[in-house]
Amino acid sequence: MMDKDERKTYEKFFKKIVIEHIREARIEKGWTQARLAEAVSVSHEYIRDLESEKGDDYFSTFTVWLISKTLDVSLDQLLDFDMEAFRSVIEKAMQGKYNP
Repeated sequence: MMDKDERKTYEKFFKKIVIEHIREARIEKGWTQARLAEAVSVSHEYIRDLESEKGDDYFSTFTVWLISKTLDVSLDQLLDFDMEAFRSVIEKAMQGKYNP
């Protein structure tokens, strides 16, 4: 069982992976951030901040669902995350040697 800090670290990486999958799906479809924002009824700034390394990693499940429907990508594809593949990165992050 993971402790609270480990869980937060996994959540941080998970969110970054989801955001990267959204960005990749948007680019693959040939859409701009502005077009995606308009299609899912959020501001362009929201999508820009979401995809930014410096941006807030907050997003709602409803927004992710809308994005998946709009880009015609399955939620499975957007939410794909292999915890085992990130175990060593998470362990380093927990030791303060890596900060996502």
